[in-house]
Amino acid sequence: MLRIHAAMDFALKYLCCLLFISMVGVASWQVIARYLLNNPSTISETLLRFSLVWLSMLAIAYVVGQREHVSLTLLTDRLTGRWRIISSVLMEVLFILFAAIVLIYGGVKATSNSMAQMYPLLNIAKGYLYLSLPVSGVLIIIYCLNNCALLIKKRVPSRSVTP
Repeated sequence: MLRIHAAMDFALKYLCCLLFISMVGVASWQVIARYLLNNPSTISETLLRFSLVWLSMLAIAYVVGQREHVSLTLLTDRLTGRWRIISSVLMEVLFILFAAIVLIYGGVKATSNSMAQMYPLLNIAKGYLYLSLPVSGVLIIIYCLNNCALLIKKRVPSRSVTP
């Protein structure tokens, strides 16, 4: 379990960094081409939009895996012992349900509905943009199942509390 978690963390961290660096490069090229060369790039805006969606969805999956997502901890901070673990596992189960219904089911429908539409400048199907939804949904479910197992075995602390 810890190996799967570590491997996914490693892959997602470096993939997100690579996407971010490429976005900085494309945005810089867009500025240089527009203002210095007086010849604006036609594909950079579409490529940036595409990259931003993928970066956001992969980063969301990573943050859920780290259990650093935004949540209201008013009740869970007052729980101790077994009840705290139960509430943490319940939160992971809710994430699994959300990922399965919204991200995977809805994402597959959105992907299949938009595969016939093309980005004219990039010459790729718009469905590949929506493919980020089911991919991140699967990653979130894997992370949540792994987190549940670690929580039950008490090998991972409950969500960190910031003062």
